[in-house]
Amino acid sequence: MAIKIHHEKDLNIISRAVMNYFYLFLGAGAAIVLLIIFYDIKSKKKVDEILRANKNIPPLFMLRSAELKVNAIRSALTTPGYSDSAETQNNLISQLDQIMNSYKNREMPLATYYAKLGSLLITVNKIKTPDPAPQQEVQACL
Repeated sequence: MAIKIHHEKDLNIISRAVMNYFYLFLGAGAAIVLLIIFYDIKSKKKVDEILRANKNIPPLFMLRSAELKVNAIRSALTTPGYSDSAETQNNLISQLDQIMNSYKNREMPLATYYAKLGSLLITVNKIKTPDPAPQQEVQACL
């Protein structure tokens, strides 16, 4: 009977040790989960602040592309021998200036400005007179 009592005490001690570790890990796990939740909430607030601050900034790639379109149009219009008609060339230059002034004065949004520049660039490229191909004699090899 003494052995049985001694055996029950050992089991009781072991079960208490296991339960102590269980509660330790349970508490540590709960603390880690709470830290993750608080960190997530804090990160979401920071992201929302950044998005709110950048809401009125124009898309930089679209702005850069519009700048490149303006440069291409100006380059094509100032090229000697661009068009047979000086009136057409002056009309296109005035259209470009009007579009640019409307955007600078905030009369049109960036998307509209970008679309109008694209349309004008297509028009400029259609009107461009092709350079005459150099006439060379081709020697036939027989």
